[in-house]
Amino acid sequence: MTANISDIELGIEFISSDFTGDGEAFLSVATGQVFYRSEYIDEENPLPNDIDDQSKYLPLPHKRDLDLGEVLVFDFVEQQRPDEYAEIRAMFRKKGAYRRFSDWLDRHNLLDDWYRFKNETTKKAIIAWCKDNGVDV
Repeated sequence: MTANISDIELGIEFISSDFTGDGEAFLSVATGQVFYRSEYIDEENPLPNDIDDQSKYLPLPHKRDLDLGEVLVFDFVEQQRPDEYAEIRAMFRKKGAYRRFSDWLDRHNLLDDWYRFKNETTKKAIIAWCKDNGVDV
């Protein structure tokens, strides 16, 4: 099966951005099309009746399932500023960690490096997931 990596990235972003945890995205094994399910979406095109049949539709993973949450942050810090790793680790033990991390990136002029690292790592993780699931991108 062949699918568009951008469609898969959008599906994973959709799932990972849903704070309720109810959002889902599925990849059609037959067509490579991504379908979305959420109480917040008014579907112009209804979902296929067999959307939960995993032999026909692969559920897309959440970013956490691909180690693209805090793990990604710690990998970045370990590469860029290993001497500040303990500080960032402590930052993520409290609420508002991503806001503080963003401020830290800005103070250290690392925002561009972070986004480049995040995008490259995300793409690699998605490609690996696709390969593991028999999806050509």
